[in-house]
Amino acid sequence: MYAPTLADRITGSAALRRRQTIGRRLAHGLGQVQLIGLENVPATGAVVLAGNHRSALDGPLIFAFAPRPVTFLVKDEAFVGPLVPLLRGAGQVPVVRQRVDRAPIRLTLELLRTGGVVGIFPEGSRGDGLASTAKPGAAYLALRSGAAVVPVACHGTGDLLQHRWPRPSAHMVFGPAVPFARHPDALPLNRRTVAAATERIRLALADLVTQSAPTGTRTAA
Repeated sequence: MYAPTLADRITGSAALRRRQTIGRRLAHGLGQVQLIGLENVPATGAVVLAGNHRSALDGPLIFAFAPRPVTFLVKDEAFVGPLVPLLRGAGQVPVVRQRVDRAPIRLTLELLRTGGVVGIFPEGSRGDGLASTAKPGAAYLALRSGAAVVPVACHGTGDLLQHRWPRPSAHMVFGPAVPFARHPDALPLNRRTVAAATERIRLALADLVTQSAPTGTRTAA
């Protein structure tokens, strides 16, 4: 079973690109997918894509349409049956949500510190997608790596699972990057610093979700 190396996760590989292409084709088979703001994703360097979470398709769609390879943190409950080779082959990382799971944290920090892209849902689980709350994971990764955080607003992704006519439409909006300076490794991160960074990310994502609309979109290729 193919599993991407660290270099694959950063620069891409034929296998990952093939999986992204398949994801895009499957998405277009379900409906129309429109994108805004792909230019806001830095072409190089560490990036955290922080998306709102309304549908099970949010992660797969961001993976498929992002301009760079994305390693997503995915709840470990999803790694069952036929999904295991699909998720692992796409480079997704299981996370145990009921406790501090250090292995994926170490992997994603190594990935970010060498210039890769990590995807995460700050809300922690699916809901209304309004980013009214956020967990500290995205902020911790940004502070420890100096990664820029790009908020991603997903609209209508759940509609793609409804077989209807006219075909449903989904929109993904990539907002301006929120910069973070890397916190010195020798200094501990206190709760106040992480909480402030978490709220900064939450506000950027919540504002993007509220303000983004299906005007000015372009259909994804």
